[in-house]
Amino acid sequence: MLNPRSTYRIQLHEKFTFRDLDAILDYLHDLGISTVYAAPITMSAKGSNHGYDVIDPLRLNPAIGTEEELAALATRLKAYDMDWLQDIVPNHMAYDTANPWLYDALERGPQSPYYRFFDIIGDHELPEGDKLMAPFLGAPLGECLEKGELTLQFTDAGFVIRYYEKDYPVAARLYRWICTMSDGYPAGMSTALDAFEKALASDGPTWKAARTQWLQQMSAYAAWPDFVAARTQFFNQRIHLLESLLQSQYYVLTHHGLAATHINYRRFFTVNSLICLRMEDPVVFRDYHSVIHHWYTRGWINGLRIDHIDGLAQPKQYLQWLKTLFGEDTYVVAEKILTGEERMPADWPLEGSTGYDFLAAAGQLLTDADGSRELLDFYSHQVIGLPPYPTIVYERKLDYLHRHMAGELDNLMNLLTGLPLLYTAAQDQDRLKEALAAWMAAFPIYRAYPDPTGGSPEDAAHFSRSLASAREHRPDLLTELDYLDGLTRYAAASVGPAASQQLTFLTRLMQFTGPLAAKGIEDTTFYIYNPYIAHCEVGDTPAIAGIMPEAFHRLMQDRQQSLPDSLNATTTHDTKRGEDSRIRLSVLSAMPQEWITAVTRWRQLNAPLVVTVPRPASAPRLSPSPNDEYLIYQALLGGFPAHGIVDDLFRERFAGYLTKALREAGTETNYDEPDEAYEQQCQAFATALLKPDAPFLAEFAPFARIIVNRATVYSLSLLLLKLTAPGIPDIYQGAELWEESFVDPDNRRPVDFARRMTLLREVRSAERQDGDALFDFLHTHRDEGVEKLFTIYRTLQYRNTRPEVFNKGSYTPLVCTGPWLAFLRHHGEHWALVAVPLIRYGVTEPQPLSLQLPADAPTQWTNRFTGQTVEAAVRDRPAANDNRAPYESRATAGSPGPTLSWPDGPGAWPVILLTNNLQ
Repeated sequence: MLNPRSTYRIQLHEKFTFRDLDAILDYLHDLGISTVYAAPITMSAKGSNHGYDVIDPLRLNPAIGTEEELAALATRLKAYDMDWLQDIVPNHMAYDTANPWLYDALERGPQSPYYRFFDIIGDHELPEGDKLMAPFLGAPLGECLEKGELTLQFTDAGFVIRYYEKDYPVAARLYRWICTMSDGYPAGMSTALDAFEKALASDGPTWKAARTQWLQQMSAYAAWPDFVAARTQFFNQRIHLLESLLQSQYYVLTHHGLAATHINYRRFFTVNSLICLRMEDPVVFRDYHSVIHHWYTRGWINGLRIDHIDGLAQPKQYLQWLKTLFGEDTYVVAEKILTGEERMPADWPLEGSTGYDFLAAAGQLLTDADGSRELLDFYSHQVIGLPPYPTIVYERKLDYLHRHMAGELDNLMNLLTGLPLLYTAAQDQDRLKEALAAWMAAFPIYRAYPDPTGGSPEDAAHFSRSLASAREHRPDLLTELDYLDGLTRYAAASVGPAASQQLTFLTRLMQFTGPLAAKGIEDTTFYIYNPYIAHCEVGDTPAIAGIMPEAFHRLMQDRQQSLPDSLNATTTHDTKRGEDSRIRLSVLSAMPQEWITAVTRWRQLNAPLVVTVPRPASAPRLSPSPNDEYLIYQALLGGFPAHGIVDDLFRERFAGYLTKALREAGTETNYDEPDEAYEQQCQAFATALLKPDAPFLAEFAPFARIIVNRATVYSLSLLLLKLTAPGIPDIYQGAELWEESFVDPDNRRPVDFARRMTLLREVRSAERQDGDALFDFLHTHRDEGVEKLFTIYRTLQYRNTRPEVFNKGSYTPLVCTGPWLAFLRHHGEHWALVAVPLIRYGVTEPQPLSLQLPADAPTQWTNRFTGQTVEAAVRDRPAANDNRAPYESRATAGSPGPTLSWPDGPGAWPVILLTNNLQ
């Protein structure tokens, strides 16, 4: 069984393969990593740099490597006492004709056994009938035909419709028509075509063999090449015939933009090129996981990470099937975005989450609430007067639903009105549709999990809360919302057709509230609401900014009791910005007035660079807008090079980020209809700011240097929390040094592992020298972030020696003075004490620290970073009415015991990890 002590996330693709991974295994082992955490490795779309666009789950991606190389990696990992956590993607596959399952479904339609694998909406009320949409054309079908962009071709795969580099299969039942509709069909081929057609309804392997045999027979005829060339030309010269051929397929090629209003398959979010699977079907589950299970039984992979589990119809059922197939002791974590007080469903059989909940908790802890309120006040009064955050979220979700998911909304209405026991013709469909949209926009979490057992009390509360919110937004739709409320009141005892129909509708509804939340909040609101963008992050929320130590302790105690093997993530391939970028921006909450003064000055300085640009059919506006200008300043600060040197690569990276941020917000420009004038002026503004001789840069760079230096300490706080709090520390590739990336694709840039290997060797060499050589080296290389690497290296050394302290040990909050957070991890005779400084208002220098320990705690400790021995003194517990600072933790830890004090601050290393045993 996989029992990870730490994970290291690797993005595998054609430019970083198994061979590249093999070359860094020694380094990962020396760093202390126990588990390679790999991006999907099954066959993905050509050129994919992430692997989530799977085209064949039964093949290893040859761009990454071979099964022999995977087996060799597994052997090396085992020798190092390391293992492999594999990311898999059960929710969706690439809508790509290189996908053999999909190709078969397009070629044979409902006769294909793979047709039911895909989540295709039946009886869709579109002019195309029940044909599967293929929304990939750059223009309407007729226009593409007129331009000659669509042609009939014959390839090694058979007859295809070619659109640029994409070949879509011609329905196999039409081969005879194509071949025999006019004279010239070579004699003697009819028998082969008869056998070909008889195999149409057979299983996949039988059909594939028959198809292959027919192609081979045709190629054996000397007359075939000339015949087929003439026949395809015959079609291509007659648009009406080609159009008739296209209309006779099992799919219909449409303009990509049509999918915003009409869609008849479930997509991953709103990505046309990702089609979802019906993983609730046992056959789909069996076939999809067959090769992954083979790798698991061979010991090549040792645990599973489930991508986007909220897309599945029945996540709990899926996890139960997974545990049955792979074994009850298989380590499984799921990507699940938890909102607010939401917790992972208690009845799910898994080890935990992928760590976005930890990211949010730690980020909120390392933010000062008072300073954040000052930042919000400045933003609201001096930058832009936006509605309250919850209102923005509701409006953005509703807008996104109508603009980009109108087809999904129609599908839900078609489902609801097609269930006779739930809907009557007397109801007003238009009003009911508005009510359904309001409910979806008001849903407070990604989704609930209705199931035949009646659902959980938590889900009932989410339904009730969301409908109450919808009523507040739409009091004119109370009757319709009450009707929808009634649909949620099914129970396990309600056996019968009506309850079954309620469950059918609610299950389908929940598969779309998650995508709506992701797109309406993470990919829209997070680029609009900008008072403190450090918290505009996956799993986090800018609705609050700053929590007290007590709240963090409660979250960690709950984590230790419920899901102690969850991952602790701080950066992933999906985060909006790197962990150290967020810490820099959080530092502003400790010095809001300095930031406000600086921004006010920069806005005045850069005012000549802000120009008025026209807007079609409305009044001109400023570019960049005040809101976008404020976003630019924050994003620059978060991603600014630690060494302070702005080069062309940074300018290029920032330009890419800015374009994406502007379009995601959708307020001034968007992806569908980019406002080029606005975008170009924003880019010109940013370019002017970053010119070597720019007055702004001359002022900004010194300010950024101050923030970078202050943030260094708190980046180590975040890192040590991740390494020692309940959960499994997860390190994103390259993040052992400063991680200042912007949103993807910037956070998937190549990692300079050679430099990281060199730095680790030098750290290990320096620690063997006498005196201050080690800390001199760390200080000298601060701009690279080597202090992070050292913190990981030393902490994982201990964690690997005493894994039970963290995997099984208790979590005990400690009473401490000053802007600190401290806790104990304890198992048996082994103790670890952790203390980290917190970002707090007005604090700019290391602060004194005093800790109260439990009565049974050791008095002799060793600092794992400095090697110094620390001895505790005995004193009474502070009185309840003492004069501790308002930010001091008041968590208790049992009877009065010894105290530890650092009256001048922590000394040589800003974060503290003490243990009572060096072994």
